[in-house]
Amino acid sequence: MKVFIISFIAVLMMYCASVQSKPLVADSGFAAQALKSCKTDLRYLNQVIGWQVKWPRQWQNTITDGPDSANKSITTWSQIPAALTFAIETLRLGIASSETAPRPVVIRVQQQVRDLLTDLTALNSKYSFKNVKHKNAAQWNTLINEKIAPAVSAFESFLRNEYLPNTSKSPGLSVLKGGTECFYEAVTWWTTLNPSLQEIEETGRRLLDDSRVQLLATGKEGDTVSSILTGLRTKTKANHTTAKELLSISELALARAQDKTLLSFSKQTKKKFLVSEMPIYMQASAPAGYYGKAQGNTPARYIINPSRPNERRLMAEVIAFHEGIPGHHLWVTYPRDNPSTGYNSGILEGWALYSEYLADEMELYSTTYDRQGMIAKHLWAACRLIVEPGLHLRGWTREDAIRFMMENTVMSRTEIEIEVDRYIAMPGQSLSYMLGADLILSERKRAKDLLGNAFDLAAFHDVILGPGVRPLPKVREDIRNWVLMVK
Repeated sequence: MKVFIISFIAVLMMYCASVQSKPLVADSGFAAQALKSCKTDLRYLNQVIGWQVKWPRQWQNTITDGPDSANKSITTWSQIPAALTFAIETLRLGIASSETAPRPVVIRVQQQVRDLLTDLTALNSKYSFKNVKHKNAAQWNTLINEKIAPAVSAFESFLRNEYLPNTSKSPGLSVLKGGTECFYEAVTWWTTLNPSLQEIEETGRRLLDDSRVQLLATGKEGDTVSSILTGLRTKTKANHTTAKELLSISELALARAQDKTLLSFSKQTKKKFLVSEMPIYMQASAPAGYYGKAQGNTPARYIINPSRPNERRLMAEVIAFHEGIPGHHLWVTYPRDNPSTGYNSGILEGWALYSEYLADEMELYSTTYDRQGMIAKHLWAACRLIVEPGLHLRGWTREDAIRFMMENTVMSRTEIEIEVDRYIAMPGQSLSYMLGADLILSERKRAKDLLGNAFDLAAFHDVILGPGVRPLPKVREDIRNWVLMVK
């Protein structure tokens, strides 16, 4: 059923500066920048892209690259004990000043740190070299066993025994001094737009209504939106999709997308792209999947969360298109002459969600059920524009947010809880998907209306893709300048 895309984790990872070029900081990673002026420990604790999620991937890259290239990694990761000690002291200040992160976020981070510790101390840990004859391998393994694992253990104990009992009971920012301003600043940071509360919520309601109409069109005579949603929930509970089948469905969908790329684009990516499973320690608190940029000898990947595969079957194809082609993988690998770089969730996630609509136009969804999965995902994405302001500005409880999504999506409660906790942890980020996609779709309609038969979809996509990452207002400007040029 419901899955999270999110693609976003990996998209973030590929744009973040390498940890190996900076002193180590155990915090919320890239997400902390959106909250830099806010008085909240969400700057330091994040279950989606915090240090406990990011660092292990880099450790595994060290193992993959082999001991010959481990010297620099050993130097870098020797900073971990100091970084985690500093993080503990920083969070103690948060306790003293009542700036602790909301409890649901802390629970998820603590669980991830605990599971990571289990992996680090396992007999055949995936973070250790198996052949220790090499000098670097022996040094690395000693670092893992005698420095990193004890430091992670100390951090987990601190969260469990000292921090959790003092966590904030409110899920939103509005209870903090300056919290409302903080929310709007975060929205602008993530989306590069400056929408008002009314604009955010009205866009959400409009997109919810549009998706309901589309869903109703997939049904039979006498069906209602409610009956279709009920039927999809029933199918989700009854299907017996396995994790292996989930991967296979995604691979087949991406192969179809690659074959049809030139129907809507002037260029085609040739970069290798694999589908793989998410590490176990991430699965309980992670979304459905994410994009992983190619690194060294490892090709780009769509990394799937294989837990609860029966729930994830409904959106398997739409999320594959979001993370792969024509979504994130196409964006990252699209041939460009002089692209701008950096990270901007508004255009990156906006493009990936727009790609879900585009995949429908390209007739990539293999069945009506998979098209319904696309529409169900859009119901979910539209809900964010109502739920997130509810949490952070309107005083909604976590249960209020869960209830709204239970009523308006086909997601399971477990998946909804993961989603809602993400909105709590990263205010503003989830809004970038639909706000970005809506801008692209609106500008495309405007361009088609003005250009008529002169409108060329592949050329329109080149205008968006060619320059690379930039703010959404600049994307709008580029499209409108192209329209004037074509006219």
